[in-house]
Amino acid sequence: MLNLADFYFHPEVRKRIMEYCGGENDFSSFTAATLVGYGEKWVGKNYEQLGFLPQEGFEQILGNGWDIFRSSWDNMSSLGILDVEYFNLDYPGEIYLHPYRTFKKLELLYKTILSVFYKFNIIPLVIMTGQGYHFSFRLPQNNRIHQKIEEIGNIPSSVKNKYIDLKNRGLCFSLRQGKAYEGMGRLMEYMTHLVIKKMRNSLIPVVCTDLAVGMTDSVREAISLDLSMYGDPLHFRHIRCPFSSYQKHRNQKFRIGELATKSPVQITLPRTETVKLEDLCQWKNDFRKASDYASKVETRIPDVSIGYDNLIRSYKRSQLYQFHKYFDSQEHDLPSVWGKTYDRFDLGKLPPCIAHALSFPNDNLLKPTNIQAITRVLLKQRWHPKHIAGLIRSKYERNHSWGDIWIRNDASLRADFYVRLFAGLLSDGTDQEEDLNCTSYQKKGYCWKKWCGYNLEHYKIN
Repeated sequence: MLNLADFYFHPEVRKRIMEYCGGENDFSSFTAATLVGYGEKWVGKNYEQLGFLPQEGFEQILGNGWDIFRSSWDNMSSLGILDVEYFNLDYPGEIYLHPYRTFKKLELLYKTILSVFYKFNIIPLVIMTGQGYHFSFRLPQNNRIHQKIEEIGNIPSSVKNKYIDLKNRGLCFSLRQGKAYEGMGRLMEYMTHLVIKKMRNSLIPVVCTDLAVGMTDSVREAISLDLSMYGDPLHFRHIRCPFSSYQKHRNQKFRIGELATKSPVQITLPRTETVKLEDLCQWKNDFRKASDYASKVETRIPDVSIGYDNLIRSYKRSQLYQFHKYFDSQEHDLPSVWGKTYDRFDLGKLPPCIAHALSFPNDNLLKPTNIQAITRVLLKQRWHPKHIAGLIRSKYERNHSWGDIWIRNDASLRADFYVRLFAGLLSDGTDQEEDLNCTSYQKKGYCWKKWCGYNLEHYKIN
C-alpha cells in the first residue's frame, strides 16, 4: 500500500504538480510566484500569506506531506479560476461520506459550465477537489487579449498601493497584473450569470459565492459558484494543485464531527471525458490508482486567448457590462466625511436582520448572505451600489476587533467586490429574488427578530 510520502515521491505525480505550477522538470522553471502548504499539523496556526518561494517550498511541502497550492499570481500569465463547491448546511460531511452520490448531483452543473465555456471556444483544465471542481485556464501577459482584460479592470487606490509595495520589495509584480486580475473577476461574474440562467430548473440550488439557502427537500444543500478569490488582492490567493493531497475536511472537526478524522486523505485529480465519474471518485481515495493515473494525463494550464476574445466581446454587449460602468461611475465617500454621511444613516429604518449585520459587523459582514441582503434592501431604497460598498467599507475600517485582516487583504476591494457581485445579479435579472422573504431568511438561519413588523418581500426590485 502506498502512503502519502510514497505518492508524493512518485516521479509522474511530481511532474503533474510541476506542470500546473508552470514548470517543466524542476521548480526553477515555475511561473507560479509562490507556493503554500497546508496540513493537519497546521490546524489553528497562522502561516505567512506569501507562502514559500518555489525553490524554498516545493520539496519542503511535499516532504512534509502537506496539501500544495500554487499562487494565483503568475509571472507569465493571468489565471482564470472558477471554483465550484457543493455544500450542505445540515450534513456538512455529506460529500466526504458519499462522494459518488454527491458528485452525481453536480453532474448537470459540470456539463452546463463546460457547454458555456465551449460556446466561446474556451477549453479549461478541470480538477476534481474534495468538494467540487476547479476550472482553470490562463492568458499570457504578452498578447493583445491580456491588454483587453487589463482595460476592463478597475482597482481601488488602496490595492494599487499594496501592489506598488510588492514591486518596491523587489518582487516581479506590476499594476498590469493587478488590473488584469480584477478584469478577469468581472468576466467570471459574467460567466456565472450565463451558467445560473441555464440552471434555473435545477433540482439543487445553484448560488453565487457561498450564499446560504433555505430548505430544499428538508436539507439545506446547494452548489456554489465561488468567485471569492477576486474579492482579495492577487498576491494573497492560492489554488490547490492537481495531484495534491486534500486534507481540508480533516481539519474541520468543529463542522463535520468525528467524520473529519475517520475520512481518509484524498487526492485532487484532473477530470477528462475519457474517465468515468465513478472511477475518479474511487481513485481520489487510492494513492496507487491516483499515481497510475498521473502517467496518463497532463495538467498544464491551457492558454485560452482566442476563446477569451469571444467572451470579452459577448461581455461588452451585456447588461452586466453596462452595470459595471454604472458601478464605476461613483466613488466611496472618503473616511474624512463618514461622520456626515455613512455614520448618519439611521439603521432603525431597516429590518432588524439587516440592521443587526451593520450594527455588529464582525463577523456578520464577512458572510456573503448578509452582504447580499444589505445590497438588495438598500438598492430598493435607491442607494447607488458604490455607496452601499462604501457603507460596508466604513464598517470594515472601524475598530470592530478585525485584527490584521484588512492589512493582509483590503477593505475597499472586498466591499466593492461583494456589492458589485450581488447588485450585478439583480441588474440583468439573474437574481430573481425568489428567496427574498422572511420565511426563507428564517430557514437560512439569518432572522434576528421574528414577527418584527417588516416584510422582506416589499424590498424586491425585479
